[in-house]
Amino acid sequence: MKLDREMEMLLDETPLLHHGDLLGCGETAAGLADGADADFDFSYLIQELGEMGFVDDEDEDEDENGDFSSFLYPRKASSSPTSNLHFMDAENFVASRPFSTDRRREMSLFDPFPFSSTCFDAAATDDWDIQAAPAVRSRPCKTSRPRKATSPKKCAAAKPSKYESLVGLRGYMYHVAKDQHGCRFLQQRLDDGKREVDFIFNGVARHAVDLMVNPFGNYLMQKLLAVCHEEQRMGIVLTLTKEPLVLVRISLNVHGTRAVQKLIESLRTKEEIQLVVAALRPGFLELIKDPNGNHVVQKCLQSFGADHNKPIFDAAAIYCLDIGMQCHGCCVLQRCIARSTSEHKERLVAAIARNGFELAQDAYGNYVVQYVIELKVAAANASLAQQFEGKYVQLSMQKFSSNVVEKCLKVFKDADKANIILELLAAPHFERLLQHPYANYVVYAALQNSKGALHSALTNAMRPHVELLRTSPYCKRIYSRALLKK
Repeated sequence: MKLDREMEMLLDETPLLHHGDLLGCGETAAGLADGADADFDFSYLIQELGEMGFVDDEDEDEDENGDFSSFLYPRKASSSPTSNLHFMDAENFVASRPFSTDRRREMSLFDPFPFSSTCFDAAATDDWDIQAAPAVRSRPCKTSRPRKATSPKKCAAAKPSKYESLVGLRGYMYHVAKDQHGCRFLQQRLDDGKREVDFIFNGVARHAVDLMVNPFGNYLMQKLLAVCHEEQRMGIVLTLTKEPLVLVRISLNVHGTRAVQKLIESLRTKEEIQLVVAALRPGFLELIKDPNGNHVVQKCLQSFGADHNKPIFDAAAIYCLDIGMQCHGCCVLQRCIARSTSEHKERLVAAIARNGFELAQDAYGNYVVQYVIELKVAAANASLAQQFEGKYVQLSMQKFSSNVVEKCLKVFKDADKANIILELLAAPHFERLLQHPYANYVVYAALQNSKGALHSALTNAMRPHVELLRTSPYCKRIYSRALLKK
């Protein structure tokens, strides 16, 4: 039988097939090993090879010259598990050469099969889930110059974004929002429509507190507040205000202050404004004096009406001395006066005027006093004039309060101006005022804002000191007056 002869040749090519355990006929194989002349049962092997696609049922396909191409080139894919794992197609099978006629090395059925790109192509067609190999990062050259760090504000994608779809980010939105490129991706998706806005909102709203103070997440929250609808905005407000002092701590943060300012700009309903103001109220004093928090308070003054800002006005009036003597507080105090109306303004101005003498001598408080003087509120200026009376010489010789005395000479009524000039002329050593580094500016302001008898009294008091005025570096401005040159 031709088939028997072919199988004998196949066995010669593959000695390992003689093992009975592999073929499933251990006794026969053992007999052959002992030299017994027994007939070998090939039915099991033929069945296996048939399943693997090596043996065709028809003997007519055999080549008369003994061509074993039917063994070397399987015609069709098999349902055998072994065939699916190792014999993808004819090309790969031939490349592996399991039945090579090369006698230099006898191959084994257990040798590893060399997978090629064709194998992976075949696997891809069968919908295998093949994960791509991780990208290999090239090492930077030692001689290359170091790259500059990318600013978080720019968020420019220097490499292709790894985020392509929002659906795949479900459950990970919070972590993506804290990534530089993920934050940029989510911001871009907010422009696509309401569906994307709702999807992103549902993923990050409950993490609003953490994202607002994040270097990247705060930008996403700012944009989300600008595009979300009223109900969603109310949800964020409730999240930020349900625990005391949470909104205050966010406002004190260098990143959080921007997000809170954006929140304040976006508020529309009375209920939202009341919740935010009530949440900020316990920390107003700390916020006003903080380099980040003061911007939140000023945004409230700018965006809300006087009625909603009443708690801020009350706090400013109570702590006006403490606030006014601080670099950020003095600006907020002036903004409070500008935004307040009627009774709130009167109360605030009166409180500042009562503390005018202390504020006038402070590096920052003197600006608040000058602002109040320029308002020309009769009651406030009268209160200041009463506090300064008898102390103008002392105030004129101080760096900060000298600016307040100059402002008084420009704004006060004539009677109050006269009192200031007469007090200066009555100083024991008037010439010291002329050459004083700060008081000389007060004397110059008195010359500019006086007339008649008071002006003549000033010039007459200066004439005996003409030589001093000509040589002293602090008296040149006074000496330059036309009347003194005569």
